Amino acid sequence: MTLDAFEQSRGFEQGTDGRSGTREFLVVENDSTVTAQPSMGQVIRSTGVRLYVPDSDPVLGNLIPLSVSVRTQGDKQIQYLVSFKYGLETVGSDDTTDDPSAPSFVAFNISQRPVAIDLWRANDGILPTDNNEDVEGTPVDEAGEPVTAFIIQQELELQVRYEKFADVPNIDSLYLVAKRNDQAYLGAEAGSLLFTGMSVSRDGINSYNASFTFVWDQFNHRRQAPKRDQNGEVIVQEDPNNTGFYIAETVVMKQPFPDTASFQSLGLPDPV
Repeated sequence: MTLDAFEQSRGFEQGTDGRSGTREFLVVENDSTVTAQPSMGQVIRSTGVRLYVPDSDPVLGNLIPLSVSVRTQGDKQIQYLVSFKYGLETVGSDDTTDDPSAPSFVAFNISQRPVAIDLWRANDGILPTDNNEDVEGTPVDEAGEPVTAFIIQQELELQVRYEKFADVPNIDSLYLVAKRNDQAYLGAEAGSLLFTGMSVSRDGINSYNASFTFVWDQFNHRRQAPKRDQNGEVIVQEDPNNTGFYIAETVVMKQPFPDTASFQSLGLPDPV
């Protein structure tokens, strides 16, 4: 099946609602031996016009084909009238920046949640250094078995919009995943905010919606860990407080996310 497309008309309109335009094509199958009906996709593609793709038409300028309609035409041949409507899609922004590549703020969401952690030592601050120094505090384990406690985490999600995919900090975000902030960021003190990743979706012609997620942790993501023997068993000792119980001999703080970096390279707008 060979479809031929002939442009019938094109128009341009300027009004209070902005600029718009149209292009119409007559699509014909001239081979009389063909009886099968083409798909609508074949008919539309025969015009050479692609929805949401600028075609640099000299009359329509930078307008973009936003919709298309197809209807049959004639009774002796396979003919279709294909009409495209053009418009100029703009990306809304509440930013006042003059930089067209700058992201526009969309939304800022914060959610709080309790997180269960293992404790061998009760400590009001539970914030000793990240090195292997013993955690001071009251032993609460039983023969190396920890108790469960709950701390607070907050997930911070910042949504922004970009006009070009090239402006999305894809490479920068890859480098920053699983790193903590080396300086105050989004109101969180240094070391307390973990970047967990970015997701991006295209929701328009010149519109990419990106979501950046961070997790704030009450203890800067550090956790208690007891010293273990070569078999992985917790090394225990008698409680020096003469309680008659055995407790973990040494408990240290471990940081599963030791790397820090500046999140400024993401270039995100300040939501506050």
